[in-house]
Parts: sequence; structure tokens; C-alpha cells
Amino acid sequence: MFNKMRLKSALVEYKKRFIQTQWPDEKYKWEAVKCFQVNWDVNADDFAAMLTKALSQTGNLLASVNNFPAKMIIKFAEIAQEEVRAMFIELFDEGKDVYERVDSFKQKSNSLLERYGNGAAQHYQYENAICTYLWLRYPDKYYIYKLTEIKAVSNELESDYTFKKGAYADNIRNFFAFYNEICDELKQDEELKNMLASQITGTCYPDPELKTLTIDVGFFISRYLNKDESAPTSDEWWPTDYTPALSVDDWEVLLNDADIFTDSSLEIMKRILDYGGKATCTQLAIKYGESKNFYNSGSSALARRIVNKTNCPIMSRDNDESKWWPVLYVGKAVKKDEEGSYIWKLRDELAEALGRVDLSKVNLYANLEPNFWKISHGNDCISDVEAAAFEKRQVIVVHKDTAAKGKSKVSQGEDFMATMKKGDFFYLCRGNSIRLLGRIDSDEVNENPEKQDGWYERSYTVITESRDTSAYSGNKKWWTPNENSTCIVVPKSETQLFEDYILKPYFDITKEELLKNDTSGLHYWFLNANPKIWSMSSMPIGEVQDYTLYNDNGNKRRIFQNFLDAKAGDMVIGYESTPVKQIVAILRVSAEQDGQKIYFEKVEGLSFPIDFSTLKECSELEKMEYFSMTQGSLFKLTRGEYDFIIDMIREENPAPSGKGNTEYTKTDFLREVYMTEAKYDRLAAVLKKKKNIILQGAPGVGKTFAAKRLAYSVMGEKDDDRIEFVQFHQNYSYEDFMMGYKPVENGFELKYGIFYRFCQKAANHPDKDYFFIIDEINRGNMSKIFGELLMLIEADYRDKKATLAYNGLSFSVPKRLHIIGMMNTADRSLAMIDYALRRRFSFFDMEPGFDSEGFINYQNSFANETFNTLIERIKELNKEIAQDKSLGKGFCIGHSYFCNADDRTEEWMKDVVDFDILPMLSEYWFDESSKLQRWENILHGVFQ
Repeated sequence: MFNKMRLKSALVEYKKRFIQTQWPDEKYKWEAVKCFQVNWDVNADDFAAMLTKALSQTGNLLASVNNFPAKMIIKFAEIAQEEVRAMFIELFDEGKDVYERVDSFKQKSNSLLERYGNGAAQHYQYENAICTYLWLRYPDKYYIYKLTEIKAVSNELESDYTFKKGAYADNIRNFFAFYNEICDELKQDEELKNMLASQITGTCYPDPELKTLTIDVGFFISRYLNKDESAPTSDEWWPTDYTPALSVDDWEVLLNDADIFTDSSLEIMKRILDYGGKATCTQLAIKYGESKNFYNSGSSALARRIVNKTNCPIMSRDNDESKWWPVLYVGKAVKKDEEGSYIWKLRDELAEALGRVDLSKVNLYANLEPNFWKISHGNDCISDVEAAAFEKRQVIVVHKDTAAKGKSKVSQGEDFMATMKKGDFFYLCRGNSIRLLGRIDSDEVNENPEKQDGWYERSYTVITESRDTSAYSGNKKWWTPNENSTCIVVPKSETQLFEDYILKPYFDITKEELLKNDTSGLHYWFLNANPKIWSMSSMPIGEVQDYTLYNDNGNKRRIFQNFLDAKAGDMVIGYESTPVKQIVAILRVSAEQDGQKIYFEKVEGLSFPIDFSTLKECSELEKMEYFSMTQGSLFKLTRGEYDFIIDMIREENPAPSGKGNTEYTKTDFLREVYMTEAKYDRLAAVLKKKKNIILQGAPGVGKTFAAKRLAYSVMGEKDDDRIEFVQFHQNYSYEDFMMGYKPVENGFELKYGIFYRFCQKAANHPDKDYFFIIDEINRGNMSKIFGELLMLIEADYRDKKATLAYNGLSFSVPKRLHIIGMMNTADRSLAMIDYALRRRFSFFDMEPGFDSEGFINYQNSFANETFNTLIERIKELNKEIAQDKSLGKGFCIGHSYFCNADDRTEEWMKDVVDFDILPMLSEYWFDESSKLQRWENILHGVFQ
């Protein structure tokens, strides 16, 4: 037992730090488990090599100061493979007591040390290491045992478990029981589970039983809870106890050394300086281009070169990622609303030195034009099996420490990790054999799971395979197959030679053909428009709008140069100012300025616009030109800013799939909906003419089923993107349907409802039919819900604008937007539909379809006499219901009760009668028990 309130208090602090500080530092635990699970093979021919791979990501868990259990057990495995294999087989035998297994592993390690220790003082195979092996093998059952940590956790949580030095068996058994109790509490914490799930990636073990999370919580409690931390927090710059001891003069000398500060290094420095001297890698990537890894890996590589050159001190950290960048920067954990792990700030001495050097010729913005690369999977370090696996997964693999070639100041590994970018082209060779031409499809660089140990991979898309895989024997360049190179970029000055030597002869393609869809030359813009003058949201897709370069007074618009720089094809984010204050569209510059006007074509309208407040909250966009100007219309966006905004848009407005929709015809409708052809023709004609229709009828006549298929049949295809469905209820309001003020953190904000958004969506495609389906339409207060729409939904008023009360903007209902309502006529508790709204709709009676051709075919497919008899009795029942003055045809039994049965047995038919039909009849004839009894006997008699 332990004090659960103290655990909850500890978890409050843990959650505060989890995303920003705890997870970045401790993620490797989940990755270590995944690595072990992927590589463990107790029957491996080379057990030591397998064990090396399996333990390769354990880091300080099995290697720390004066403690080397992983290294030692691997050494033993190299000398006595079968003995070590047998030790692990016994350790992982779940049929034996856990401590007996731990103790046996420890004792056998003593024996190995005596025979093969070669003078070593100890084998390091103690309870901590052995329990770590158990956790790696069975991560859903075991934990890492560390006595000092466990005692600290026990004291903090006031547990009644005791842990005594030397009492190994009791300690381990108590430890597992104690941590199981903690784990049970964590499993009840949905917030914590969601936080973990949000961070787990493909490189991590998913931790379904939260055992690794329990280990980490214990580590946090013992190490950080109520203690001063040496790691960076969101409030302080870190490290405070380390400096590279380089003066301003030292930095100036280094900055002028081209072997240390390469072109890409100077670009990183200039961009951080331009950003204000501090930024995250994500912010730099969005503002200036390149990938986040360009700044991360590039900074680490630069720091290594500085250390090698100056022998300056470095951080003594187990984590290689945070070992190098402190040479250049101090950092702190980002706030919860910022991307990245750390904000970097230039060291004061480096920042001052940068002010002394000329950076005017250094590129501030990245060149987005694709590069051409040679990638080699060499026979000397990549086996045939590995090479085949890489090609199957479509990844190229290079070691991060691959050295530079020739006089290059940048290593091939650094080029692969940092310089190569999404959109670059490469050809892949195996030895001297050219295999394929591909394009990098992501900026992500991940550790290669097959080789690990410093090998990294990038994913790609195959463009074409080589026409000739025989050994290359042509002219020799650094980037040709007959040069011993791994990852080499083709210089811009040699791209024509690359085409002549590689592209044409091996892939029958030219540079021009490869680059025909290249968008690196485009510019990106943010267009701010007044919706009371020009509403982008209601502008149809494909329509072109001109925009004057001069205002009404004849003066140039603000930032006039932007209007001159915008070229045809440039992409534009469309933003409507007050009162809308939302991104509502994506546009394209259709024609550049002609001296008087510039022209924009609407490419896409947003069903879910992006609020200004959402944009403003993104630290990645804080340097947007729009935010730095108080007035203006057309503002520059960097490619990164544009892509970031597009990503925000796509979260709520997925891009069209591009897949064709399934054709849907009248024949399909009649096959699925049990209605005569004549009734369908009349129904479709009324809908097209009136625009608004209500399908009314008894329960079970298939109103909802028919409504969607009616929409399909009018569209001629199954396109669910052009159908919206809503169900009215007594509390449904205009604010839900159209727009209204909703509470937000700092007050109230105007929010648009489902019908408003759907109308905007339909307005974007005036040549297509859209359908808004309302179930239970008579359950809502129609006048209250529709408001001024009572006029706008009429067929004669479609596309005619009216001013809305809430935002003062004009609005219209598109001509080809149809409204289909459904109404249950058998529900006595509901009033009939509002008379003011009644004339805006046509009413269509949906009747039981037992006599339709479709249902008759369906019935005949059963070849079941009992079913046929039951249907005849139901038809007789419907006649009596229709003739009943208190009921009428609106209360008849619908055919859908007898459709879509997976197993058409007599038992199913009885269930329909007993649980669907008879309860309805008892409500119809609640005061006519004899009539109810008679029909109960008739229907049950079908099964006699």
C-alpha cells in the first residue's frame, strides 16, 4: 500500500514536464524496448552480434560511469556463446520464480568472470542489469530495478513496502508488487495515457500495459520531484555550469575559417541572428526554409568541428543530442504551445563576433530548387539482404559519420543528415551498378532499424528503374558510380553532365522532364480582403477576381512592391478581415499586374475556416510579414510559413482524394429503394424544381435510407462530400444551424454553424448539386432555427443575398443546394410542421413498398413460404390501419422492418413481429385490446 494522494500530486508535476522535458530525455527507454523486440532472436547463429543489436539503444540503462553490464555480457557471448545463450533462455523462462532466475543469472556470470574475465574486476550482471533484460524481453510485465531509486519513490509515496540493502530476494518481490500498484493507478489516468499516446512514434514500443511509463514516473519522482533540476526548463537558459571558454576574438577567427564555418553553417548563424538571436529549429525551418534537421544536425556538426579545432571543453552528457549544441547556444525548453524541444539562443560571445563579420553574401533564405545526388549502397558495408530490404521499403541508408570526399568541408554523413531535403532527386547504385532514380519524399531522417549503430535512412518515391544494371564504365566524377563515394551532390555547374552521363542513358529522361512539376520558383502570399467589399468565401471555385494596385484616392497600396513581385502561378492564402477574421480560401495569382490590377483565381474554399486567433497563437508564424504590419493587403509568406498554414488547413479541410466516385443511376436507386419508377420520377422532378422537400411517412418506410440515395441519383454518383446530415431536436437553435456567439477563453466569439459552412462549400462549386439532409425536421422549432433563411431557401430567392443580423455580411443559399427533410407522421407527440415554413417545402408521402418491383424481387429471392405469408398478413394489417379513422395511412407498417437480415430464419421473423410490430400496434390501439389481441393471434398464426 502507499499514499495515492501523494502519487496524484507527483503526477501533476510529471504531466507539466512530460511533453517538453521528460519525454525528449527519456523517450529512448521506449525505443530501447522496440529495438530489443525487433532484434532479439535466441536462436541466432551469431548470438553476440544479435545481442549487440538488441541492446544497441539501451544507452545509460546498461552502461554508465564504472558500470558496463551490456559490454561485459556481449564480451562473454563472443567467448562462450552457448553458455550465455543458455543463461538468457533460463532467465526468460516464465515457468520459474523470478528471483531464482535473477540469482541464477548472477551466479553463472560469476563463473564466466572467473574463466573468461581476463583480469576484469567484476561482471556487472547484478539485479539492476538483469531486471533490465527481463523488462526488455517482457515489457508488459517487468520493470527496471534500481534500489536507490525505489527507496526514494517508496519514501516519497509513504509506502509500507520495505527495501533493505542486501535483502535481494525480498527487495525484488516487493519492488514488483509496489510498482504494479503504481501501474494500476496510472492506468486509471486517462490524461496521462493520452499524453503518452500523443508522443509514441513508430520507433517506440507502444507500452500498452504502461510498465515503461511506470518506470519513468518512478525515475521522475526519485530524480526530479521537489528537487532542483540541471536540465533546461521553460523559465531558464541552460546550461548554467558550462561554457566552451571561447572569447569574442576566438569566435571571430573561427567565423573566418571556411573549414569550420561552412556555407551552411553561416546560413544557420545568419538566420538565427535575423530571427532575433534565438529560435527553435522549427521556427527557422518555417521562416527561412530547409528542414528542421538542417539546423539541428548542422549545428551539431559545426560544434564538433569547433571542438576538434580548438579542443574547447564539451558537455559531459550521455545524450549525444544535447552534448554538442551548447558549444554554440544556450537553450531552454519550449513552452507548451511552441514546436520543438529547445529554443536556442546564440552565446553572447558568438553573437558579438557575428556582428564583426560580413554576412551580406550569405543566403538568408534557402534555395528551394531540387538538387541531384548520388547515393551508393556499397557492397563493403551493406549486405545483399540488407540492400534488398532497403529497396523493398524504399529507403536510402547512409552512416552519419561517413567522411567528406576530396576537398569538401562538409562530410557525406552531414550532407545526408542535414543538407539533403524533401524534393531532391537521386540515383541509387549498388557498387558500380545503377539501380533506380528516386525523389526524397520527406525531410525526416530516422535511424535505420536493420543496421542501427549510426546508420540513418530517408524515404523516397521511385521515379523509374535503371534500363541497364551492368557495371558503369563511363566518365568519372565524384558523383559517378565508379568513384568511391556514398552521398554526393551534383554541383550546379555539372548538371548537364549529369544528364548526359546518368539521366539519359540509364533512365531515358532529361532534367527538364524531371523538373517540369517543380514549384521551387513560386512565391507565396497572404491576401487580406474586406468581406463587405469582396467575399472570397462566397466566390465560386475557378472564378477570377481583379484587385487594384491603387486605392480609391489613387495612392499606391501599402507594400506596393509585393504587387509588383507577385507572378502568375504564385499561391495565395485568402484571409477575410473584420468581422470574419478567418482564412477562408486558397487562391492562385492567375495573371500578374498590368499596371492597374492584379488577378487572383480561387482554387479552394474552406468548409472550416482558420481563425485569426489560431494563427496568432502559433509561435512558428510570429515573424510573418502580416503580423509585423498594421495595414496592407498583400503580404509575403515564406515557403515554410505557407506550408505550415496549409498543414493547419488540412487538419480540418482534407485535400480532395482525387479518386473518382462510383456512378449511381436511377436504376441503382430503384434496386435499393422499394419505390415504383413513376413515383421516383415524380419525386426527383419535384426536388429539382422546388429545391426543398420533406419525405413524410410511418416508421420503417425507409425515409432516411431513401434520402441519401435520392441525392446520389440526382448527382449521378456517390459523392458523400456533397451531402451533409443533421438531426433536429427541441433544443436545436439558429446558433447551431447558422451562426452565433459561443463562449471562448476570453469572452465570446462568433462561430459558424453547419448550414452556413455547407452553403459556403456549395457556393464554391456552383456547377454541382449539394444536398442538406435533415432528420426529424419537425422536432425542432423551425422558425427559430431557420430565421431569415425562411425567405432565402425558397427556390425563387436562391442566390439572392440578404444581410445577416449577426455579422452584417450578405449571404445567399446556392441555387443547386437541395434540402431534404424527413418527418415521422406516426409520432403523436409532435406538432405538425410550421405553416410559415410549409409553403417552402414540397411534401412527399413515403409508403410501404411491399408491392414495388424491388421488394417483390427481394421477397422472391427468399423462396420462403412463411415469409410470403407474413408479408401478406402485414399488407392486410396496413389496409386496416389505413381505414382506421384515428390512424390512417401515415401509420402503416413499413417494409424496412423486413429488410437487411443476415439470417432469414423463422426465429428472425418472430423477433420482428414480437419486438417491432406488436409494440407499435399496442401503442396504436392502446384502448382497443380486442383488436390488438386479434392481430397478435393473426401474426403469431403465421408460424403455426
